[in-house]
Amino acid sequence: MSKILIQTALSLEFEAVKAFLSNLQIERQPSTGSIYNKGIYQGNEVLIVETGPGNVRSADETGRAIEFFKPDYVFFVGVAGGLKDVKIGDVVASSKIIGFEMGKDDTEFKPRLDTIPSSYLLEQIAKHVKREGQWKKLIKVENTADPDSFVQPIAAGEKVVSSNQSVAFSYLKKYCSDAVAIDMEGNGFLLAARPYHAHAIEVRGISDLIENKAEADAGGSQPRAAANAAAFCFEMINQISKEAVKHPDTNTLEFRKKLVAELATLYPQGPEQDDIWKRAGGDISILTNSGSRKSQWFNVIEKLYLGGGGKDISVISLMNEIKEDYPNFVSQIL
Repeated sequence: MSKILIQTALSLEFEAVKAFLSNLQIERQPSTGSIYNKGIYQGNEVLIVETGPGNVRSADETGRAIEFFKPDYVFFVGVAGGLKDVKIGDVVASSKIIGFEMGKDDTEFKPRLDTIPSSYLLEQIAKHVKREGQWKKLIKVENTADPDSFVQPIAAGEKVVSSNQSVAFSYLKKYCSDAVAIDMEGNGFLLAARPYHAHAIEVRGISDLIENKAEADAGGSQPRAAANAAAFCFEMINQISKEAVKHPDTNTLEFRKKLVAELATLYPQGPEQDDIWKRAGGDISILTNSGSRKSQWFNVIEKLYLGGGGKDISVISLMNEIKEDYPNFVSQIL
């Protein structure tokens, strides 16, 4: 099964995620002293991290946790403010995150939006979960209205926007008109996950609609929104589990031959084609142009099985990246 990292900004979001796990235990990062919770869900190993609010803290904890846990999938789960088309209790999975605070402050402010797409694989799973609607059966709290779900852009900044009369709200409507929600961690989260080639996505429950934020929070909207987001996230994990690949023994010569043959077909120009080796975390300095393309693939796969190829690459990370390009790839080699 998979190793899954779930991050939250707030304690109440942490508790909403924790409610889904069994066999909970405390996990400590030996080099930094960071304290995590680790548990099991449907056979998957899940690590929970509370980052605190803000993109900087989010990025810091994301990189640290990924380096420590080496997950296959990474989620940021929590609450967000609704900008358009959503109501309190709805859930938004990020198709992309728009970092909206960057820009050049000249005679007028000139935006330089920092837009980062979520994992294509997880975006596709989120769309499937939205269509099927089974995630609502996992909600552990009572909702006053039937929640809906969306797979849409989310804006992320460094400030709480609490009025639709504010300068920030007007800015968002003008420059981030496709964003349906806003939070304070998503930009740092996806930026930090990107170098590790981990599949990453945000899942946010809508806890307020910007105006009257304090009243909505006082009415218990945050715990409900967090519980709804957690339910959506764990239904995504259910779908991941259904499609999980049972990877063959990495010492099996037969599998290695199948893998090399398929790689030579899909990437006939060799490991450098479409940056597939680099995207999977491999060290491109080991690649050579000598020999046929098939022999190049054979050589790098042999190095990978002997523990070389780059510190961040594995058979699983390589197969996950290939699956991004060719969704039916796995079934072709098993």
